[in-house]
Amino acid sequence: MSSSLNDILAFINDLLQAVIVIFGTAVVLYNLSRARRDRVTRAFCALISFVIITYFAETLVSQALVPVSAEILLRLEWVGIAMVPAAQFHLSDALLVTTGAISRRRRLLVRAGYISGLAFLGLVWFTDYIVTTPANLLTSQTRHLDSGPFFAVFVLYFWAVTAASIYNVWRARHRCLTRTTRQRMTTTLLVFLAAPLAVFPYLILSSNAPQGELSIWFWLVVITGNIVVGIMFAIMTAHLIYFGAASPDRVVRVKLFKFMARVPLAASIVLVVYVVVHRLSPGIGIPVETAVAVAIVATVMLVEWAIHAYKRPLERFFHLNNDPDVQRIQQLGERLLTTSDLHQFLESILAATCEAMRTPTSFVVSLTAAGPQIESIVGPLTEPETLLQHDGWHELAQANGEEVTDLQMVDGFIVWQEYWLRPLHSRHRDDLLGILGIRARAATPDLTDQEWRILDNLEDQIAAALEDRILQQEVFAAVEGLLPQIIALQQRRSEATFGGLPVFTAVTPADAVVNDPDFNSMVRDALRDYWGGPKLTKSPLMRLQIVQQAMAEHDGNATKALRAILNDAIELQKPEGERNLTTGEWILYNILELKFVQGQRVRDVARRLAMSESDLYRKQRVAIENVASTISELEIAALSGAASSEPEEFLEPALAESVVGNR
Repeated sequence: MSSSLNDILAFINDLLQAVIVIFGTAVVLYNLSRARRDRVTRAFCALISFVIITYFAETLVSQALVPVSAEILLRLEWVGIAMVPAAQFHLSDALLVTTGAISRRRRLLVRAGYISGLAFLGLVWFTDYIVTTPANLLTSQTRHLDSGPFFAVFVLYFWAVTAASIYNVWRARHRCLTRTTRQRMTTTLLVFLAAPLAVFPYLILSSNAPQGELSIWFWLVVITGNIVVGIMFAIMTAHLIYFGAASPDRVVRVKLFKFMARVPLAASIVLVVYVVVHRLSPGIGIPVETAVAVAIVATVMLVEWAIHAYKRPLERFFHLNNDPDVQRIQQLGERLLTTSDLHQFLESILAATCEAMRTPTSFVVSLTAAGPQIESIVGPLTEPETLLQHDGWHELAQANGEEVTDLQMVDGFIVWQEYWLRPLHSRHRDDLLGILGIRARAATPDLTDQEWRILDNLEDQIAAALEDRILQQEVFAAVEGLLPQIIALQQRRSEATFGGLPVFTAVTPADAVVNDPDFNSMVRDALRDYWGGPKLTKSPLMRLQIVQQAMAEHDGNATKALRAILNDAIELQKPEGERNLTTGEWILYNILELKFVQGQRVRDVARRLAMSESDLYRKQRVAIENVASTISELEIAALSGAASSEPEEFLEPALAESVVGNR
C-alpha cells in the first residue's frame, strides 16, 4: 500500500514539475521580444530559464533507464542550480536601477556572479568536488547526487548571494515613491525566494537518511513546495510584467492573461489528459494510440471552446476589461460599419428599390472630394466609368438642395440621360451626400402614392447609411490625429513610473526633437496655435537650431521666429502656377493656408474646397506630415552646417523638390 501511494505521489510530482516547465517556458517566450530593450525583463527571463532547466532535467531523470543517463541529467540540473543566484542578483540590480540607484560596483558584481556560477558549474561537470555520483543511483526512488568535499562552499555562496539579492529588492522598495510601484515592489520582495527554493538541491542534504523513513512525507513536502513555488512565480510574473511596458497596465494585464489561457494553460490540460488516458486506456480495452488521439483532439477543442465561450465572464471576474471607456471602445469595434458592410446593405436596399419601382437597374453614387464614386449597383449598368465622367456629376457635386433646380427637375426627380435621380441629403438637409439612380421606366416619372412612400423610406435609409459612414470616418480621422500624442503620453507614463523628477525635467536637445516619434504632433500643435497660444509659445520646436537662428531676424522673439519657420515650410508646399481651390495639386497647400494661416473653421474650409470634413481631416494630416518633413530637413541642414543663419536661404530648389516628392 505504501509503495503504491509513493508511486502515485511521485507521478503527481512529475506532472506538477512538467506543468511548471510549460508555464515557465511560456513566460520566457512571452517576454522574449521585450527582453532586448528592458533590463528587468531580460534578467527575469534569465532567471526563469535557469529554473526551467532544473525542473526539466528533474522531470526527465525520474524516467531514466540507465545510470549514465540519470547522472548526465542530474549534472545538467546544475546549469540552473549554479546560475540562479547570479540571475537573481542580476534581477535585483535591474529593479534597483529602475528606481534611479545606478551603481557601477553592483554591475561588476553581476558579472562576477555569472562568472562564479560558471566556475561552480565547471566543477560539477568535470570534477567530484561539489557533488558525487552515488552507487545506488537508479535503485533510489528519489534519484539525486551526493555532496562533495566543497559542497558547503557552494551552499554558503548560494544563500549569501540570495540574501544580497533580497536586500537589493528591499532597497528598491524603499526608493519607490508612488503607491502602485511600492505595492508591486513589496509583492516582488515577498516572493523573491521562489527561485532559490525551487532549485536548491535539498536531496543532497538528506542523502544519508534511509529511504523508507522519508518516503511518503518527503513526497508530500516536495509536492507542497512545488505548488508554493509555482504560485510565487505566478505572482512575480504578474507584477514584473509591467516593467518596461509602454502600454497601460490594463492592456498589459489583458494580454498576459489571454496568452496564459491560450498557451500554457491549454498545453498543461492536454498534458494531464494525455498522461491519464495513457495510463487508463489498457484497463478499458481500447488501444493506447486510439484513446490518446481521441482524448487530445477532444481536449483541444473543448479548451478552445471554453476560452471563447467564457471570455467575457472571465474578463469581468479578473477585472481585465471592466472600465466603462474600454467597454465603449469594444462596442464601437464590434459595431463598425465597414465598406463591405455598407455595400452589402446598399445592395439589399437597391434590390428592394428595383422591385418596388419595377425597374431593372438602380445604383447609389456618393459625392466625394475626389469626385463621384459608385457605391453599389443592382442590375445591368453599361460602362459605369463612362457614366461617372459625365459633366453633369460635377454640377450635382456643386449643388445644394435648393440649387439642383438648375437641372431638369420633373415631379421631384432629376431626369438625367436615361435615369431618374434623387438627391440624398443628410438628416438636417444641409449636405448633399450622394445620388440614388433608377433606370427610367417611362419618359417622365409616374410613381403612385404607395411607390412614393416606399421610395421615401428607402432613400432615408440610404442617406442614413452614407452619413453614418462619413461620421465614422471623421471619428477615425480624429483618432488617427490623437494616436501619436497617446503613444507619446503612454511612453512618458512608463518612463516616469520609477524615473521620478529626472524624467519630467530632462532637457531635450534639438536633434532629439527632430528624431522624436512625436515630432509630427509637435508641428500640428504649433500650427493650431499659429497666431498665439501655449502650444506655440511653449512648443518643443523652440529648441530647433533653425528657430534659434531665425530669432536674430525677429528681435529675439522665439514665438515670431517659430511662426516664420512654419510659414516658410507652408510656402514650400505651394505648387507652381495660378492658385486653384479645387484641383488636386493645390489641395494640401490650400488646407494649410486656409485652416492655419487664415484661421478659418473646418466646416468653412471644407465647403470652399468642395470636400467632406472627414476627407479634409485626412488631407490635413498628410499636409502636416509634409510640413514636419520640411522642417526636419531644414533642421538637419542647419545642424550639419550646410545652411546659413538666414531662414530664407534654406529654401533652396533642391529642398523644394524634395518637399514636392513628399506630397
